[in-house]
Amino acid sequence: MLLALGCDTNEPEPEPETGCNGAELLCGRRVDEVAYLRTHNSHASEERGYEVWSRNQFEAIPTQLSAGVRSLNVDVYVEEGQVLACHGYCSLGSQPFDEVLEEIGDFLRENPRELLLLDLQDETQGEARDTLALSDLPFAAQEAGQPWPTLGELVDADTRLYVFSKSASGDEDWFHPYGGFLYSTGWQYEEPEDLDCAASPFEHGLYEVTHVLTNPLSHPDNAEAINHHPVLREHIERCQAEVGFVNQVSVDYYSIGDGLDYIDELNGVS
Repeated sequence: MLLALGCDTNEPEPEPETGCNGAELLCGRRVDEVAYLRTHNSHASEERGYEVWSRNQFEAIPTQLSAGVRSLNVDVYVEEGQVLACHGYCSLGSQPFDEVLEEIGDFLRENPRELLLLDLQDETQGEARDTLALSDLPFAAQEAGQPWPTLGELVDADTRLYVFSKSASGDEDWFHPYGGFLYSTGWQYEEPEDLDCAASPFEHGLYEVTHVLTNPLSHPDNAEAINHHPVLREHIERCQAEVGFVNQVSVDYYSIGDGLDYIDELNGVS
């Protein structure tokens, strides 16, 4: 006896994503009510071939973003007519800046509910801004001194990349002057006990805490000494008590230690 069996080959449609930066609860929070792990010299990675003297990360930017990093720091120079991401000396490692932007754009296109912050140390004479302007990145605009939108509002509008730079003049609404939006601790810390919280807060600014040792250069051993609890937790909790909510925790070798898990903890995300 032959039986006619029906077979439904249509697979169910996947449920649409509804969260923001990985969590539903973050959609209703303003940008300055969320914590972000920031990689210091995000581009200067072993994966991209940077020499040990100029290296600050093991993994390249795409790997960082896939892991959960949501704030990037990139140094931009002009060398022999090329706009390059370098760390100090381009001979010790470099990547075309437009390729870095393409990596960021690829992530944002593939992850339409994610928001990123990008901080540029711009050592060019406008070339970095021009390269950005030629990209198709979903820039977000913010007026200094005004309340930030929520992550959900930015996701819905598909304006999901904030760019900051000390070189920005404020003429473009998407290229934000660093001083009008961010305030930060210092950089020259050589021992764990040197880490401080000193900053000059202002209303609606984003507070960045530098959790990095340079004695005299960045090194995985330095990250090993401070990127784990209890050192990391004690530093950030002290800064929150002394100054206010920490929006960005800036680290070297982010894959060492507890940084990403602690950001989830600060955001109340399990």
